[in-house]
Amino acid sequence: MKHNKKRNTAFLYECLVKELTKAIVRNQKDRKEKVLNIIKENFKKGSILKQDLSVYRVVLESKKTNKQFAQRLLVETKKDYESLNRKAVFNRQTKLIKQINETLSPAAFANFISNYKDIASVGAYFSSSLKAKNRILVESRLVGLMSSDKREDKSMSHVDNLTYNTFIKKFNNTYGKTLRTEQKALLMNYITSFSDNGLGLKSFINEEISRLKQEVKLCTNKPKIAENESFLAKTRQVLKQLGEYSKKQITESVVREIFYIQDLVAEVNK
Repeated sequence: MKHNKKRNTAFLYECLVKELTKAIVRNQKDRKEKVLNIIKENFKKGSILKQDLSVYRVVLESKKTNKQFAQRLLVETKKDYESLNRKAVFNRQTKLIKQINETLSPAAFANFISNYKDIASVGAYFSSSLKAKNRILVESRLVGLMSSDKREDKSMSHVDNLTYNTFIKKFNNTYGKTLRTEQKALLMNYITSFSDNGLGLKSFINEEISRLKQEVKLCTNKPKIAENESFLAKTRQVLKQLGEYSKKQITESVVREIFYIQDLVAEVNK
């Protein structure tokens, strides 16, 4: 089923939250302020997008409900969705999409959203005139979601500022002069991944893998590699390995491998 994610208020909100998380983890103060201002402007109390988001959350945050209640709640929630001024919602979404494109980047819409499938299902249920079969499939999935007791584990260990800052200072003193910029960024995102349940790390790695793929492809055009079958084969192997990371869970081993690929690319470019 087709779903226009940019017309899904919950998706737009999650993209902004992800951008805010990345800015905080990377200590990008200016970008953090820009994202915060966009969120405050568009999702302030009483705003039309805040009301629309609240309707999505009724479904997305419902857990452990019995199936009969979940089915009734879906029907009533859709009524709430339709009772909002949909033209006003659409116009505000248009303005928000433009703000994100111009103030942040269109790349913000490519952020990895862990519960995107759920968000898209709710959006499809609310806004589409689905045929009987598809409607039943979506409703069935949402009822299953609402009656499940599975939740993302959002708990995180508390680390006080003194301990955290001391650790970062030691890291910078030890590695600051020996690592490449992209390697320091990778390790810093890995080290601080506790602060956002790994969301910033996932976003950074997605962007870094895309960059490395482009760099490795350029390497294959270099005469010393293109004319050497052994080098060319190994370069293609690295490309294949980069392509497989999207299917893997991010572990210390994956971070280590990406770290060495960063080194490889930099050395070849030298």
